[in-house]
Amino acid sequence: MGEDAPDGDAEPASSEDALRQAESGVAEPSRSELDRASRDWSPLQRTLLVGVAFLAPCVVIALSLYFIVKAGAERQVPLAIASASAPAADAAQPADAGLEPPRDAVSLEQPNQAEVAVPSGFEDEGSDEEPSPAKRAAPKHFATVQEAAAGSCSTESVAGLSLQIIEQARCIKPNDFAALPKRRNLQMAAHVYPYLEVAARDHLLRALDTHANQTMTINSCLRTVAQQYLVSRWAVSKTCGVQLATQPGESNHEIGSALDIAEAATWRPALEAQEFRWLGASDRVHFDYKGGNAAPHTATDVLAFQRLWNRNHKEDAITESGHYDAATEQRLKKAPPGGFALGASCAKAGAR
Repeated sequence: MGEDAPDGDAEPASSEDALRQAESGVAEPSRSELDRASRDWSPLQRTLLVGVAFLAPCVVIALSLYFIVKAGAERQVPLAIASASAPAADAAQPADAGLEPPRDAVSLEQPNQAEVAVPSGFEDEGSDEEPSPAKRAAPKHFATVQEAAAGSCSTESVAGLSLQIIEQARCIKPNDFAALPKRRNLQMAAHVYPYLEVAARDHLLRALDTHANQTMTINSCLRTVAQQYLVSRWAVSKTCGVQLATQPGESNHEIGSALDIAEAATWRPALEAQEFRWLGASDRVHFDYKGGNAAPHTATDVLAFQRLWNRNHKEDAITESGHYDAATEQRLKKAPPGGFALGASCAKAGAR
């Protein structure tokens, strides 16, 4: 009989489609068949398909992040090992006393037993040099010197009081605090007070003038009793990088006979020729003037503070002896770091 009639919904296959089917040997599903298959998917199947399509990129992203982080951690490990081993390599190198110390080297000021002895009470014995931070912060303001010692690591915190002490000391004994004039080959660190005992100053200038082509950088020179109190407190508490320090009233820096310079090895022969003594290899930046005409070892800065205190506290006067005793320390701790209301006076004691 005749052939079955074609489905009314199906479109007749074109001659090109028939030819492709004949060549492949496999019949392609018609469009109506695909539509029927998609309609046969259940809601659950559609939900699972959407979920898989959403989760697949997330999994790929998560795996990518994991391998990126892992690779970065592996690259950091060798760097950490190298950094940890660097100090050990430096420590293995022998110290050379002839090398220049860093320009911001901290003074150790430890006594050298082989050197000539000096009068008792003024032999520096510790690291009483002010710390030198990489970036200097603006000095804070404190109510008392004691608070400044506890809350700062810079002697600039007592700058106002120190300037009054220097001015008062110059009224009492001008030669103990002689101003150091400028020289083309002399540089001073920002926090340095340019004063020395007059004989030490004159011999230092001779060394500078004799070697005018060499540059000297002074990192520490005159230091007041207020500054010495700070560094001695830092030494006791092992803070601010200070390990050892002399007590106030006992440092050669206070009497203007000591200085710390950056180019110690370069200047040592010239300074020794001018009767300065190098403190030793353990403190390569420190020199003391030991000339025969050096000033007596008296603490003019302590006397200056005592006089300033009495001028501002007549109801609580202390003995003006020039000795740093318990009464003086008690008042120094309570003194204003920025200076007294009444400053220095060159009038004689009876005329004040």
